[in-house]
Amino acid sequence: MSEAVKAREATDIVVLAENLLEDPVLLKMLEVMANKKEIKPLIRLEKGIEYPELSNFPEWSEKIEKLISLEFVERKIIDRVIECPYCNKIHVGTRFKCPSCNSINIVRTNIIQHITCGYVDTEIRFKRLEKGKEVLICPNCKIKLREIDVDYKILGEIFECINCGRRVDRPKIEFICRNCNTSFDILTANYKPVHMFKITGKGVKLISSGDLMRTLIFVSLRKAGYEAEANVELKGISGVNHRFDIVIKKNGSPVISIDYRPSSCDEAGVTDLLAHIAKQMDFQGIQYIYVSNRISENAVRIASRQGINLVYGGNMEEILSNVLNTVKNITSEISSKTP
Repeated sequence: MSEAVKAREATDIVVLAENLLEDPVLLKMLEVMANKKEIKPLIRLEKGIEYPELSNFPEWSEKIEKLISLEFVERKIIDRVIECPYCNKIHVGTRFKCPSCNSINIVRTNIIQHITCGYVDTEIRFKRLEKGKEVLICPNCKIKLREIDVDYKILGEIFECINCGRRVDRPKIEFICRNCNTSFDILTANYKPVHMFKITGKGVKLISSGDLMRTLIFVSLRKAGYEAEANVELKGISGVNHRFDIVIKKNGSPVISIDYRPSSCDEAGVTDLLAHIAKQMDFQGIQYIYVSNRISENAVRIASRQGINLVYGGNMEEILSNVLNTVKNITSEISSKTP
């Protein structure tokens, strides 16, 4: 990857971070998407289409559009529902109607052939009540039909109107809104898409790699007025260069270095912390802050013994707040010691 591409990507991430920090709700929604990976709706006729994981956020539908435009979230059609064109509710019933007389008294029935006499008619014409039970009796020869494919065959299906007797392959379809009681047909019905929302590959990469969190910390520090620089190399007392995610300077000199490392398990967090402690020991006079999304009690004890400022939180917003408070406390302490 060329330096120009890297620089452009870094700028893009900063713009993304600025957008998220300007709207705390957006940041919280992104975190929900990151944890859930995908959010599917509940479709209930009376209540409509609901997204329980998002419903607590004000104006979530507008916010999700913003996350889509920032390429953190993508949407996918997973269903469609009939929506009333008058009140936009999905509590809609379906009616089959006779194309001739417009009656709703139309039924789907089998076409039956009596094998013995060859008579063909709809099952409705064969049905009779005998001792309280429904049986099939041929209207032509009056013989009772007992077993399919032995004394009668089913040739197919058809719709028959009980009122006028019209037979059709397909009935007329009409919808009725149970909310406003308005009738409409397939030409005027709204065939509304139902979406699921899924975090994009780009979003997964930015969050899992820690790049987004690092940039959020960096932008937050700059907005708070600190002289912060990202992705900085400093030469230690051993003469070896070490890279830090963020360095805060005072009067041009580094005073605080910060690294953020996402952790998937406690053991990995301890291992990574020990590696960074070795790096921090190569510097004198620079306070070090190790930031993670997950810290074990063992890591806390190790950091305390080594004088490491350990910052963590249960979510992005909490991590940012804790980092800013820690930096504020350190800089206040530095200022109090400066003549």
